[in-house]
Amino acid sequence: MRRMFKVMLFGIMLVSFCAIGQAQYGPPGGPYRPDRVNALVEKVHIDLNRGYNQWHLSRGDEKRLTKAEERLHEFARDWREARFNKGALDASIGDIQHVLDKNHLSGRERDELWNDVERLRHMREAYDRREIGRW
Repeated sequence: MRRMFKVMLFGIMLVSFCAIGQAQYGPPGGPYRPDRVNALVEKVHIDLNRGYNQWHLSRGDEKRLTKAEERLHEFARDWREARFNKGALDASIGDIQHVLDKNHLSGRERDELWNDVERLRHMREAYDRREIGRW
């Protein structure tokens, strides 16, 4: 009897730990699963590349956007490993927002990039509300 109790207890603990590990990404199929975050980072990359063909950016802004992309890839890599790299996400959002605010960008490319930044902000807000991440 005691042995069966230990086996059941171990099984319950194992299931609980697995559930907690998956809960950090939010609900199954939700927008903060690692594959969805990777897709968003890739979308930012695609939207920036389209924009580079349309916009006339200063050298400083090009560097700022390149650094933002690097940080977003770093963030996505860390998130796949269950680490929320708040600094990389915040810096990327800030750099992209700076270019959006200061450079009178126009066209569909700008609107797409704006929407991407909004989605990144929503993820940051979900983290702040403790809907995702490890606590």
